[in-house]
Parts: sequence; C-alpha cells; structure tokens
Amino acid sequence: MNLGVMCLGIRHAELKKQALKNLELSPEYQFTELWDYPKELRSTNPGSTVILGINDENGENRFEKFYVCFSAMKQGFLEGCRPIIGVDGCHLKGPHGGVFLTAVGVDPNNNLYPIAYAVVQRENRDTWEWFLTVLKNDLNISMDEEYTFMLDKQKGLIQAFHVIFSNSAHGFYMRHLHNNFKNAGYMGLSRMHFGKLQDQVQWKNLSSEWKR
Repeated sequence: MNLGVMCLGIRHAELKKQALKNLELSPEYQFTELWDYPKELRSTNPGSTVILGINDENGENRFEKFYVCFSAMKQGFLEGCRPIIGVDGCHLKGPHGGVFLTAVGVDPNNNLYPIAYAVVQRENRDTWEWFLTVLKNDLNISMDEEYTFMLDKQKGLIQAFHVIFSNSAHGFYMRHLHNNFKNAGYMGLSRMHFGKLQDQVQWKNLSSEWKR
C-alpha cells in the first residue's frame, strides 16, 4: 500500500529507529511486563507449560529464567515425531544479554520441529539441568533409553545429560565437531576424516530415499 510518504537517506533510518523505540519502549520496561506474559500464554494456550523464575536482590525481583512449551507443540511431538531431540544454546544480543536454550525434534518430513525454549542468564550445568528436567517432565519421559539426543559440547551440557538422561543415546553435531578440529589447528584431519564421513552419510541417506 502506497501512503504517498517519502523519506530519504539517513533520516529514514533515524525515523524507523525512533518509531520502534516508541512502540517497544526500553528493555527495562519490557522486563516489567513479563509478569503478565505467562498469564496470557496460559489463558490463550491451555495446557502449555510456562515458567518464570526470579531472584530477590535487595528486595527487588530480578529476572532469572523463562521457559515455554506450548501444548500444541508438545502434543504434536509426542504423537507424530520420532524420539529424537536436539538441544542447543546461543547467546542473545542486547543490553542485558542472556542465553537462549532450545529443544527441537524431527517431524515425518525430516524438518525441524520446535518443542520448547528457554531464556536464562548464563549457560552452565545448573541451567542445563533445570532446562532438561522441565523438558523431561513436560514430555513425560520415563524411559530414557527410548530417546536419542543430539547436542553440542555446550558448557555443562554433557554433565547435565549424565544426570537427567543417563540412559539415553547421545550424539554430537558433525559440523560442530568439524569446527572444533579446525579451531584446534587440525585443518587437514578435519577435511580428510569429516569430509569422507559426510559423503558417506549423504550417500546412505540418498540410497535410503531411493529404496522408498
């Protein structure tokens, strides 16, 4: 839709930045609205798990962690996805930082299927144990050996798995292993071994698809 309004050059960028600031307000203000967000999610998505964790610092409530697993995504994973779960974490950009934790599955079309996510202050064994414990209860996993987990060597993640999912099969992302070899200075080995392994996996998947 053409509104007949023209903005040129850097002025347009400044106006856009100011408009977004007026709409979203400051990050500090957004944190004060978090108390209403879990209530809204639970009322609009019955059966969903929403956890907001806080710390008491000098009489003030401080954000610590936030977990969400929508009921529809939970039901879809349990009824239509394979017992394979990938977990990973990434750092958030912004004035307050934090770490974004995720759990994803694989649907019947071999696409990634989001299961749950969380935002925590830092990535360590305690936060991963908390995330995995809530996830395990959410999915009603009573027999660890029925599930396979794909993960990276995140801080404290392996130790957390030994505690929460001690009987599950664990695997590592090949791309991350390749990068670890490369960063350690073993460029030749990473190309030789991981290149061959990747070709074998791709050929095996292609043959499997052809047989179907």
